[in-house]
Amino acid sequence: MKKLTLLMLCTTLLSCSSTQKIKKGLTENDIYVDRNFEKKEFLSMFKTSVFVKSMQYAFNNSPEIKKLLREDMSVATFGESIDFDDVNAAATIIVAKIKRDSALNIERLPEDVAGKKVFKNCLDFYNSKQLNDIAKKLYKEKYSKPDVMHITPDSLSK
Repeated sequence: MKKLTLLMLCTTLLSCSSTQKIKKGLTENDIYVDRNFEKKEFLSMFKTSVFVKSMQYAFNNSPEIKKLLREDMSVATFGESIDFDDVNAAATIIVAKIKRDSALNIERLPEDVAGKKVFKNCLDFYNSKQLNDIAKKLYKEKYSKPDVMHITPDSLSK
Protein backbone atom coordinates (compact mmCIF):
# COMPACT_ATOMS: atom_id res chain seq x y z
CA MET A 1 0.00 0.00 0.00
CA LYS A 2 2.87 2.36 0.84
CA LYS A 3 4.46 1.66 -2.55
CA LEU A 4 1.21 2.46 -4.33
CA THR A 5 0.82 5.72 -2.40
CA LEU A 6 4.42 6.66 -3.12
CA LEU A 7 3.95 5.84 -6.82
CA MET A 8 0.83 8.00 -7.02
CA LEU A 9 2.61 10.87 -5.23
CA CYS A 10 5.57 10.69 -7.63
CA THR A 11 3.28 10.59 -10.66
CA THR A 12 1.38 13.63 -9.42
CA LEU A 13 4.57 15.59 -8.75
CA LEU A 14 6.09 14.75 -12.12
CA SER A 15 3.00 15.83 -13.99
CA CYS A 16 2.72 19.23 -12.30
CA SER A 17 3.32 22.20 -14.59
CA SER A 18 6.07 23.56 -12.37
CA THR A 19 7.88 20.22 -12.56
CA GLN A 20 7.48 20.28 -16.35
CA LYS A 21 9.03 23.75 -16.40
CA ILE A 22 12.00 22.52 -14.36
CA LYS A 23 12.46 19.57 -16.73
CA LYS A 24 12.53 21.99 -19.68
CA GLY A 25 14.97 24.32 -17.90
CA LEU A 26 12.42 27.08 -17.41
CA THR A 27 11.95 29.38 -14.46
CA GLU A 28 8.71 30.00 -12.59
CA ASN A 29 8.24 33.28 -14.53
CA ASP A 30 8.32 31.53 -17.91
CA ILE A 31 5.24 30.28 -19.70
CA TYR A 32 5.70 27.27 -21.95
CA VAL A 33 3.53 27.30 -25.05
CA ASP A 34 2.85 24.10 -26.97
CA ARG A 35 3.80 25.17 -30.50
CA ASN A 36 2.95 21.79 -32.02
CA PHE A 37 -0.70 22.35 -31.15
CA GLU A 38 -0.50 25.92 -32.44
CA LYS A 39 1.13 24.79 -35.69
CA LYS A 40 -1.51 22.10 -36.30
CA GLU A 41 -4.26 24.64 -35.71
CA PHE A 42 -2.64 27.11 -38.10
CA LEU A 43 -2.18 24.48 -40.82
CA SER A 44 -5.81 23.43 -40.52
CA MET A 45 -7.11 27.02 -40.54
CA PHE A 46 -4.92 28.02 -43.47
CA LYS A 47 -5.80 24.99 -45.59
CA THR A 48 -9.52 25.38 -44.88
CA SER A 49 -9.34 29.07 -45.78
CA VAL A 50 -7.57 28.24 -49.05
CA PHE A 51 -10.18 25.58 -49.85
CA VAL A 52 -13.06 28.01 -49.27
CA LYS A 53 -11.39 30.82 -51.21
CA SER A 54 -10.54 28.53 -54.13
CA MET A 55 -14.18 27.38 -54.30
CA GLN A 56 -15.24 31.02 -54.32
CA TYR A 57 -12.80 31.91 -57.11
CA ALA A 58 -13.51 28.77 -59.15
CA PHE A 59 -17.23 29.54 -59.15
CA ASN A 60 -16.48 33.15 -60.17
CA ASN A 61 -17.77 34.49 -56.85
CA SER A 62 -21.32 33.69 -57.97
CA PRO A 63 -24.34 34.67 -55.84
CA GLU A 64 -24.93 30.98 -55.09
CA ILE A 65 -21.44 30.39 -53.72
CA LYS A 66 -21.60 33.65 -51.75
CA LYS A 67 -24.86 32.49 -50.15
CA LEU A 68 -23.40 29.09 -49.37
CA LEU A 69 -20.28 30.60 -47.78
CA ARG A 70 -22.32 33.07 -45.73
CA GLU A 71 -24.25 30.18 -44.21
CA ASP A 72 -21.16 28.06 -43.58
CA MET A 73 -19.12 28.97 -40.51
CA SER A 74 -15.97 26.98 -41.35
CA VAL A 75 -13.73 30.03 -41.63
CA ALA A 76 -15.82 32.68 -39.88
CA THR A 77 -13.88 32.42 -36.62
CA PHE A 78 -10.37 32.69 -38.09
CA GLY A 79 -10.52 36.48 -38.04
CA GLU A 80 -7.14 38.11 -38.18
CA SER A 81 -5.09 35.05 -37.28
CA ILE A 82 -4.34 34.47 -40.97
CA ASP A 83 -3.07 36.88 -43.60
CA PHE A 84 -5.66 36.58 -46.36
CA ASP A 85 -3.16 37.75 -48.98
CA ASP A 86 -1.41 34.41 -48.37
CA VAL A 87 -4.74 32.59 -48.68
CA ASN A 88 -5.54 34.38 -51.93
CA ALA A 89 -2.11 33.61 -53.38
CA ALA A 90 -2.44 29.90 -52.58
CA ALA A 91 -6.03 29.74 -53.88
CA THR A 92 -5.02 31.21 -57.24
CA ILE A 93 -2.69 28.23 -57.79
CA ILE A 94 -5.55 25.73 -57.87
CA VAL A 95 -7.97 28.04 -59.67
CA ALA A 96 -5.47 28.41 -62.53
CA LYS A 97 -5.26 24.61 -62.71
CA ILE A 98 -9.06 24.28 -62.71
CA LYS A 99 -9.37 26.76 -65.58
CA ARG A 100 -6.59 25.08 -67.55
CA ASP A 101 -8.06 21.59 -66.98
CA SER A 102 -11.60 22.65 -67.87
CA ALA A 103 -10.39 24.19 -71.14
CA LEU A 104 -8.54 20.97 -71.99
CA ASN A 105 -11.54 18.83 -70.99
CA ILE A 106 -13.85 20.74 -73.31
CA GLU A 107 -11.54 19.93 -76.23
CA ARG A 108 -10.97 16.24 -75.57
CA LEU A 109 -13.91 14.86 -73.57
CA PRO A 110 -17.51 14.17 -74.54
CA GLU A 111 -19.87 17.07 -73.88
CA ASP A 112 -21.66 15.37 -70.98
CA VAL A 113 -18.45 15.06 -68.86
CA ALA A 114 -16.49 18.11 -70.03
CA GLY A 115 -16.16 21.26 -67.96
CA LYS A 116 -14.93 22.33 -64.53
CA LYS A 117 -14.18 19.80 -61.85
CA VAL A 118 -14.14 22.33 -59.01
CA PHE A 119 -14.88 20.13 -56.00
CA LYS A 120 -12.46 17.40 -57.02
CA ASN A 121 -9.63 19.81 -57.80
CA CYS A 122 -10.17 21.90 -54.66
CA LEU A 123 -10.31 18.80 -52.44
CA ASP A 124 -7.24 17.32 -54.13
CA PHE A 125 -5.38 20.59 -53.55
CA TYR A 126 -6.55 20.72 -49.90
CA ASN A 127 -5.04 17.27 -49.37
CA SER A 128 -1.92 17.92 -51.44
CA LYS A 129 1.69 17.97 -50.32
CA GLN A 130 2.02 21.24 -52.22
CA LEU A 131 -0.50 23.07 -50.00
CA ASN A 132 0.96 21.42 -46.89
CA ASP A 133 4.41 22.67 -47.85
CA ILE A 134 3.09 26.19 -48.52
CA ALA A 135 1.31 26.25 -45.14
CA LYS A 136 4.35 24.93 -43.24
CA LYS A 137 6.65 27.44 -44.91
CA LEU A 138 4.28 30.33 -44.11
CA TYR A 139 3.95 29.18 -40.52
CA LYS A 140 7.72 29.01 -40.11
CA GLU A 141 8.39 32.37 -41.78
CA LYS A 142 5.49 34.47 -40.50
CA TYR A 143 3.57 32.89 -37.66
CA SER A 144 5.85 30.80 -35.44
CA LYS A 145 7.01 32.27 -32.17
CA PRO A 146 9.52 31.13 -29.57
CA ASP A 147 8.38 28.25 -27.37
CA VAL A 148 9.03 30.21 -24.19
CA MET A 149 7.69 33.59 -23.23
CA HIS A 150 9.69 35.25 -20.48
CA ILE A 151 7.35 37.07 -18.14
CA THR A 152 8.73 39.85 -16.00
CA PRO A 153 6.92 42.50 -13.95
CA ASP A 154 7.99 45.08 -16.55
CA SER A 155 6.52 43.12 -19.46
CA LEU A 156 3.20 42.76 -17.64
CA SER A 157 2.85 46.50 -17.14
CA LYS A 158 3.25 47.26 -20.86
